[in-house]
Amino acid sequence: MSTKTLWNYLKLIGLCALLSAFLNGCFSSFGVKLQEDVSLPRIDSINTLADVSSVGFEWKFLDNEQIKGFVIYRAQAKDNQKLQKIATISNRFTTHFYDINLKPQTKYIYAFATLGSNNTISPKSEPIVVQTSFIDAVESVFALNNQPRSIKLIWSPHPNPSIDSYLIQRLNKAGEFKTIKTIPHRLSVEYFDDDLKDGESYTYRIIAQSYEGIKSKPSQSVSAKTIPQPAPIENIQATSELPREIKITWEQAPDTQGVSKKQYKILYSPNDKNYKKLATTNQTSYTHKLKDKEDGISYYYQVVLLGDNGLEGRMSSSPAKGSSLPPPSTPLLFEGKMINGKATLSWQTPSDERIQNYIVYRKEGKIWAQSARFIDIYDTTFTDKEMQKGIIYKYSVTSIDKNGIESAPTQEIELSIESQKATR
Repeated sequence: MSTKTLWNYLKLIGLCALLSAFLNGCFSSFGVKLQEDVSLPRIDSINTLADVSSVGFEWKFLDNEQIKGFVIYRAQAKDNQKLQKIATISNRFTTHFYDINLKPQTKYIYAFATLGSNNTISPKSEPIVVQTSFIDAVESVFALNNQPRSIKLIWSPHPNPSIDSYLIQRLNKAGEFKTIKTIPHRLSVEYFDDDLKDGESYTYRIIAQSYEGIKSKPSQSVSAKTIPQPAPIENIQATSELPREIKITWEQAPDTQGVSKKQYKILYSPNDKNYKKLATTNQTSYTHKLKDKEDGISYYYQVVLLGDNGLEGRMSSSPAKGSSLPPPSTPLLFEGKMINGKATLSWQTPSDERIQNYIVYRKEGKIWAQSARFIDIYDTTFTDKEMQKGIIYKYSVTSIDKNGIESAPTQEIELSIESQKATR
């Protein structure tokens, strides 16, 4: 007979014996003081079979009519505990007993006595030392760090069919393993520990748990380190002399764990706060194209290395500040007067080598009107020959550089055919 078959047999017989004893009032003598009778035969040979939380006993049938049953004693083999009666069986034909709800990996001492008539009892048998067994530890536990801020645990299914769940335990800073997750079902054999810190080591172990709540020995501990956050990008530079664009450059990032293909994310902000994504590139430079009229505008820039699975590097402590080419200088000493019924405007060129020509603006009422003859003026004077009586005209001049960038306008001058001088 195999061990498993014998165990099942003992379990069945033991349960039947307990049930029979209960039905026959076997526990009725628990409160009765028993008198020892040395003439009663003792049980000489008892076989034991220990499980994780139970022990089975088997003995040969004693064909003696003096025996009316049996008394079983137990003590935990520590601290010199005394034997305590745990069961009385009033059926002399019983040859099995099954003790349950014991602690795993614990040593117990048992003794048996035969029960006679009139509440008599034989001397106890020699002490029987039994140690409960344990559920084997989970095997083949591995920790993998193939995702940012996450560690994957995998293990082999426990071969014991009584396993109901697994306890995932992680070592804390105090050096204690604490359960962080219970995984149901014996065949569920993976767990992802997420929301971890970048570049830190974590240690785990796994405990299998039976349907009865009995825990196995802990597995071997395994450790893994989360993927470190890529280091900040160094030497970020941004231009300040390009028309309506800013070019950002930086040093190529060194080879880094968790980065199989180097991609860079460019961020920008007008005030070095609340950065927004501008672009991604696999180069070490990027040109920020600006809109018309965004001349002389400034931005702060950060560049971070992108790792696999969305991992982002740390931002630099020294962001780059860049700006687009500012507008050229506004014309100086702008004046206007009426000469022979025509508006004659004049100004001076500021000391700005970028200035190539000028634009004269004329406003009639609330609407600015720009004529072709007012554009591409390379001189520092202009005469308006198309004025009409009864209309007040307002004039302003701007400078233009080779990129078509326009300066801020001068102050307005008001002129009309009836006026004798300019109104500013």
